[in-house]
Amino acid sequence: MRLLHFADIHIGMENYAKFDPETGLSSRLLDFLKTFDFIVDTAIKNQVDAVVFAGDAYKTRDPNPTQQRGFGERIKRLAKNGIPTILVVGNHDTPNAEGKANTLDIYSALEIDNVWVSRTPQLLEIPTKSGTLQIVTLPWLHKNDYKNVGDTLHNLYEKIKPTLPAIFLSHCEVAGAEYGSEKGMAIANDVTIPLSLLQDRRLSYVALGHIHKYQVLSNNPLVVYAGSPHRIDFGEEKEDKGVCLVTIPESGKTTFEFIKTNARKFLTISININTSTQDPTKDVLAEIAKHDLTEKVVKLIINIPADCNEEIQMDKIKKAMQNAQFIAGISRNVERKERIKIEGAEEVERLTPVEALKAYFKAKQYTMEKQKKLEEYASELLEGGKSDYY
Repeated sequence: MRLLHFADIHIGMENYAKFDPETGLSSRLLDFLKTFDFIVDTAIKNQVDAVVFAGDAYKTRDPNPTQQRGFGERIKRLAKNGIPTILVVGNHDTPNAEGKANTLDIYSALEIDNVWVSRTPQLLEIPTKSGTLQIVTLPWLHKNDYKNVGDTLHNLYEKIKPTLPAIFLSHCEVAGAEYGSEKGMAIANDVTIPLSLLQDRRLSYVALGHIHKYQVLSNNPLVVYAGSPHRIDFGEEKEDKGVCLVTIPESGKTTFEFIKTNARKFLTISININTSTQDPTKDVLAEIAKHDLTEKVVKLIINIPADCNEEIQMDKIKKAMQNAQFIAGISRNVERKERIKIEGAEEVERLTPVEALKAYFKAKQYTMEKQKKLEEYASELLEGGKSDYY
């Protein structure tokens, strides 16, 4: 039996977006839908027996109609191709009030063939072309509902038929899992599930969602976070994004392949301007030229020394970055220079302006020729100021 496991599609993330003139939609919405198309294509191409989605269809609990249409069209395509699709509710799908519908309830209400939605812990028996698949589900629960989760899961495990394959499908936080940058966008819930609760010998595979970083927590059985199939922000710049293609044999050990998606790439370019450079703009352009910016979301960081007096020509830099899909920002970080302490600083208030300048020039270790020239300019300014004032 072959399954496709994915999670955390988060349709509705529109950071680093621009207006698409052809569709009138956000470029980021189109990115996420394109990745969802890749997932559907992968499922169809590999003739999987079922697709299991481990929660968080949308960014918010209240997706707009365009976002709902985009998600629904792709679920419908799976269903029309005869692929059973099982959806568990994630924290971003869960309403604040218990009586309200979640973002996935519409599929249950319409009783769409080949689509199952789980909003409570249960054991599902899903008919597939390769036989019945048993799925123990644990959707995202309200905090108080986790108190008896151990007993709940134990009771569900006891119902598993040993002659049929069984997996676990959940949107939850498992103790020991490594968070990515998505921690900041999580809707508050401090409950974690002990890994041992998911390592029941009757399970062939544990498909998890909620944490965006792909990782394997256990090999017996396989306990896997598929991670998000698309990058949310620069915190996920270097993370692989993909889905899991799972194979459950009639006998022997379950295996899976992590398949990378077509997620848009993020790129951070950082350059330290040398204090001796005569043309910092040229240095920045040379660093940009080392990278392929095509169709990427790009962020540029320029670290500028305090002694750099040459102006950086931003128009040339922006032009050099025009192949990027989106410029997320150009940061110019100017080094803070430590103040020079003038010898005898406690007496500085007694010095005349010219004497104070002489002390400063000396502390700066200017040449005698430069000091003399600057003193002349200073005297002219001070004398001119006096005559104008009086």
